[in-house]
Amino acid sequence: MARTRADDYEDKRALIFDRAAELFAEQGFSRTSIAELAAHCRASKSWIYHYFPSKEAILYEILHDHMTLLLRTAETEVGRHQEPETQLRALLRAFMAIYVRAQAKHVVLLAELGCLPAGQQSEIRGLERRVVDLVAGVLDRLRAPPATGRDALMPITMMLFGMINWTYTWYRPDGPIPPAQLADLAADLFLDGLRNASRDRARDACPAPRAADPYRGHESRPNPLRSPR
Repeated sequence: MARTRADDYEDKRALIFDRAAELFAEQGFSRTSIAELAAHCRASKSWIYHYFPSKEAILYEILHDHMTLLLRTAETEVGRHQEPETQLRALLRAFMAIYVRAQAKHVVLLAELGCLPAGQQSEIRGLERRVVDLVAGVLDRLRAPPATGRDALMPITMMLFGMINWTYTWYRPDGPIPPAQLADLAADLFLDGLRNASRDRARDACPAPRAADPYRGHESRPNPLRSPR
Protein backbone atom coordinates (compact mmCIF):
# COMPACT_ATOMS: atom_id res chain seq x y z
CA MET A 1 0.00 0.00 0.00
CA ALA A 2 1.40 3.38 -1.02
CA ARG A 3 2.39 5.68 1.80
CA THR A 4 0.25 8.81 1.92
CA ARG A 5 1.81 12.23 2.37
CA ALA A 6 1.00 14.40 5.34
CA ASP A 7 -1.25 17.37 4.70
CA ASP A 8 1.62 19.73 5.52
CA TYR A 9 4.17 17.98 3.29
CA GLU A 10 4.49 20.89 0.83
CA ASP A 11 4.57 23.41 3.66
CA LYS A 12 7.53 21.59 5.20
CA ARG A 13 9.36 21.55 1.87
CA ALA A 14 8.72 25.28 1.46
CA LEU A 15 10.07 25.90 4.96
CA ILE A 16 13.26 24.01 4.12
CA PHE A 17 14.03 25.84 0.91
CA ASP A 18 13.16 29.20 2.49
CA ARG A 19 15.62 28.55 5.31
CA ALA A 20 18.17 27.16 2.88
CA ALA A 21 17.90 30.28 0.72
CA GLU A 22 18.75 32.40 3.76
CA LEU A 23 21.88 30.35 4.47
CA PHE A 24 22.98 30.07 0.84
CA ALA A 25 22.59 33.84 0.39
CA GLU A 26 24.48 34.61 3.58
CA GLN A 27 27.42 32.22 3.37
CA GLY A 28 27.26 30.54 -0.06
CA PHE A 29 25.97 27.20 -1.25
CA SER A 30 29.29 25.34 -1.08
CA ARG A 31 29.99 26.53 2.48
CA THR A 32 26.61 25.47 3.84
CA SER A 33 26.15 21.92 5.14
CA ILE A 34 23.00 19.89 5.61
CA ALA A 35 23.79 19.84 9.35
CA GLU A 36 23.74 23.67 9.42
CA LEU A 37 20.49 23.72 7.46
CA ALA A 38 18.92 21.23 9.86
CA ALA A 39 19.95 23.39 12.81
CA HIS A 40 18.53 26.47 11.07
CA CYS A 41 15.24 24.59 10.67
CA ARG A 42 15.42 23.31 14.26
CA ALA A 43 15.24 19.79 12.92
CA SER A 44 17.45 16.78 12.25
CA LYS A 45 19.45 15.89 9.14
CA SER A 46 17.20 12.86 8.61
CA TRP A 47 14.18 15.19 8.62
CA ILE A 48 15.77 17.25 5.83
CA TYR A 49 16.55 14.12 3.79
CA HIS A 50 12.96 12.98 4.16
CA TYR A 51 11.94 15.92 1.97
CA PHE A 52 14.98 16.39 -0.28
CA PRO A 53 17.50 13.80 -1.47
CA SER A 54 20.44 16.24 -1.58
CA LYS A 55 21.59 19.81 -1.04
CA GLU A 56 21.63 20.28 -4.83
CA ALA A 57 17.96 19.28 -4.97
CA ILE A 58 17.17 22.04 -2.48
CA LEU A 59 19.11 24.59 -4.54
CA TYR A 60 17.26 23.54 -7.68
CA GLU A 61 13.93 23.92 -5.90
CA ILE A 62 14.85 27.43 -4.73
CA LEU A 63 15.91 28.63 -8.18
CA HIS A 64 13.10 26.93 -10.08
CA ASP A 65 10.50 28.32 -7.67
CA HIS A 66 11.92 31.83 -7.88
CA MET A 67 12.22 31.91 -11.67
CA THR A 68 8.76 30.42 -12.14
CA LEU A 69 7.33 33.17 -9.93
CA LEU A 70 9.12 35.86 -11.96
CA LEU A 71 7.92 34.36 -15.24
CA ARG A 72 4.29 33.98 -14.15
CA THR A 73 4.34 37.52 -12.75
CA ALA A 74 5.76 38.92 -16.00
CA GLU A 75 3.15 37.09 -18.07
CA THR A 76 0.38 38.40 -15.82
CA GLU A 77 1.53 42.03 -15.93
CA VAL A 78 2.05 42.05 -19.69
CA GLY A 79 -1.36 40.47 -20.22
CA ARG A 80 -3.10 42.84 -17.82
CA HIS A 81 -2.10 46.07 -19.57
CA GLN A 82 -2.30 47.20 -23.19
CA GLU A 83 0.12 50.12 -23.54
CA PRO A 84 3.82 49.15 -23.53
CA GLU A 85 4.84 51.97 -21.18
CA THR A 86 2.19 50.87 -18.67
CA GLN A 87 3.38 47.27 -19.07
CA LEU A 88 6.97 48.31 -18.37
CA ARG A 89 6.05 50.26 -15.26
CA ALA A 90 3.91 47.39 -13.97
CA LEU A 91 6.72 44.90 -14.62
CA LEU A 92 9.28 46.94 -12.71
CA ARG A 93 6.92 47.38 -9.76
CA ALA A 94 6.14 43.66 -9.68
CA PHE A 95 9.80 42.63 -10.00
CA MET A 96 10.89 44.99 -7.23
CA ALA A 97 8.15 43.66 -4.94
CA ILE A 98 9.42 40.10 -5.51
CA TYR A 99 13.07 41.07 -5.09
CA VAL A 100 12.27 42.64 -1.71
CA ARG A 101 9.97 39.88 -0.53
CA ALA A 102 12.24 37.05 -1.69
CA GLN A 103 15.63 38.76 -1.45
CA ALA A 104 17.53 35.65 -0.32
CA LYS A 105 16.24 33.60 -3.25
CA HIS A 106 17.13 36.39 -5.66
CA VAL A 107 20.68 36.57 -4.29
CA VAL A 108 21.03 32.81 -4.65
CA LEU A 109 19.80 32.96 -8.25
CA LEU A 110 22.41 35.57 -9.16
CA ALA A 111 25.28 33.88 -7.31
CA GLU A 112 24.77 30.12 -7.12
CA LEU A 113 23.22 28.91 -10.38
CA GLY A 114 26.58 27.48 -11.46
CA CYS A 115 26.47 24.98 -8.57
CA LEU A 116 23.67 23.00 -10.24
CA PRO A 117 24.25 20.16 -12.73
CA ALA A 118 24.41 21.32 -16.35
CA GLY A 119 20.95 20.06 -17.27
CA GLN A 120 19.29 21.88 -14.40
CA GLN A 121 21.29 25.04 -15.11
CA SER A 122 19.97 24.91 -18.67
CA GLU A 123 16.41 24.57 -17.42
CA ILE A 124 16.69 27.59 -15.12
CA ARG A 125 18.37 29.65 -17.84
CA GLY A 126 15.50 28.75 -20.15
CA LEU A 127 13.08 30.31 -17.67
CA GLU A 128 15.34 33.38 -17.43
CA ARG A 129 15.34 33.75 -21.21
CA ARG A 130 11.55 33.67 -21.28
CA VAL A 131 11.39 36.52 -18.77
CA VAL A 132 14.00 38.51 -20.70
CA ASP A 133 12.15 37.91 -23.97
CA LEU A 134 8.89 39.17 -22.46
CA VAL A 135 10.56 42.38 -21.31
CA ALA A 136 12.37 42.77 -24.64
CA GLY A 137 9.02 42.47 -26.39
CA VAL A 138 7.67 45.35 -24.31
CA LEU A 139 10.71 47.49 -25.12
CA ASP A 140 10.40 46.61 -28.79
CA ARG A 141 6.81 47.89 -28.76
CA LEU A 142 8.14 51.04 -27.11
CA ARG A 143 10.50 51.35 -30.07
CA ALA A 144 13.36 51.32 -27.57
CA PRO A 145 16.23 51.07 -30.09
CA PRO A 146 15.36 54.24 -32.01
CA ALA A 147 17.97 54.54 -34.72
CA THR A 148 20.22 51.60 -34.01
CA GLY A 149 17.95 48.81 -35.22
CA ARG A 150 17.05 45.59 -33.47
CA ASP A 151 20.71 44.83 -32.72
CA ALA A 152 20.42 47.21 -29.76
CA LEU A 153 17.24 45.67 -28.33
CA MET A 154 18.90 43.01 -26.20
CA PRO A 155 21.65 45.28 -24.82
CA ILE A 156 18.99 47.83 -23.87
CA THR A 157 16.92 45.07 -22.23
CA MET A 158 19.88 43.86 -20.19
CA MET A 159 20.73 47.43 -19.13
CA LEU A 160 17.19 47.69 -17.75
CA PHE A 161 17.65 44.49 -15.75
CA GLY A 162 20.99 45.83 -14.57
CA MET A 163 19.20 48.79 -13.00
CA ILE A 164 17.02 46.61 -10.76
CA ASN A 165 18.64 43.18 -10.37
CA TRP A 166 21.46 44.39 -8.12
CA THR A 167 19.48 46.74 -5.91
CA TYR A 168 19.72 44.16 -3.13
CA THR A 169 23.36 45.23 -2.60
CA TRP A 170 22.36 48.71 -1.43
CA TYR A 171 18.59 49.16 -1.23
CA ARG A 172 16.81 49.07 2.15
CA PRO A 173 13.02 48.62 1.95
CA ASP A 174 12.61 50.26 5.36
CA GLY A 175 14.35 53.42 4.12
CA PRO A 176 12.73 56.62 2.83
CA ILE A 177 11.84 55.20 -0.60
CA PRO A 178 9.39 52.25 -0.72
CA PRO A 179 9.85 49.54 -3.39
CA ALA A 180 7.04 50.78 -5.66
CA GLN A 181 8.48 54.30 -5.67
CA LEU A 182 11.94 52.96 -6.45
CA ALA A 183 10.51 50.98 -9.36
CA ASP A 184 8.76 54.11 -10.66
CA LEU A 185 12.01 56.07 -10.38
CA ALA A 186 13.84 53.40 -12.36
CA ALA A 187 11.12 53.50 -15.02
CA ASP A 188 11.30 57.31 -15.24
CA LEU A 189 15.08 57.32 -15.61
CA PHE A 190 15.03 54.54 -18.18
CA LEU A 191 12.20 55.97 -20.30
CA ASP A 192 13.62 59.51 -20.17
CA GLY A 193 16.98 58.12 -21.23
CA LEU A 194 15.40 56.37 -24.21
CA ARG A 195 13.57 59.51 -25.27
CA ASN A 196 16.71 61.62 -24.99
CA ALA A 197 18.74 59.06 -26.93
CA SER A 198 16.09 59.03 -29.64
CA ARG A 199 16.16 62.82 -29.92
CA ASP A 200 19.95 62.93 -29.98
CA ARG A 201 20.16 60.31 -32.71
CA ALA A 202 17.53 62.05 -34.78
CA ARG A 203 19.44 65.33 -34.46
CA ASP A 204 22.75 63.70 -35.37
CA ALA A 205 21.17 62.07 -38.40
CA CYS A 206 20.21 65.49 -39.85
CA PRO A 207 23.09 67.26 -41.66
CA ALA A 208 23.95 70.70 -40.32
CA PRO A 209 22.89 73.57 -42.62
CA ARG A 210 25.74 74.87 -44.75
CA ALA A 211 26.88 78.44 -44.12
CA ALA A 212 26.31 80.92 -46.93
CA ASP A 213 29.38 81.42 -49.16
CA PRO A 214 30.13 85.18 -49.36
CA TYR A 215 32.21 84.64 -52.49
CA ARG A 216 29.67 82.62 -54.38
CA GLY A 217 29.28 84.06 -57.89
CA HIS A 218 32.77 85.60 -58.00
CA GLU A 219 35.26 84.22 -60.47
CA SER A 220 38.05 84.12 -57.92
CA ARG A 221 38.43 84.11 -54.16
CA PRO A 222 41.15 85.93 -52.25
CA ASN A 223 43.73 83.69 -50.65
CA PRO A 224 44.11 84.77 -47.02
CA LEU A 225 47.65 83.34 -47.02
CA ARG A 226 48.80 85.47 -49.96
CA SER A 227 49.21 89.22 -50.06
CA PRO A 228 47.21 90.97 -52.77
CA ARG A 229 49.25 92.26 -55.65
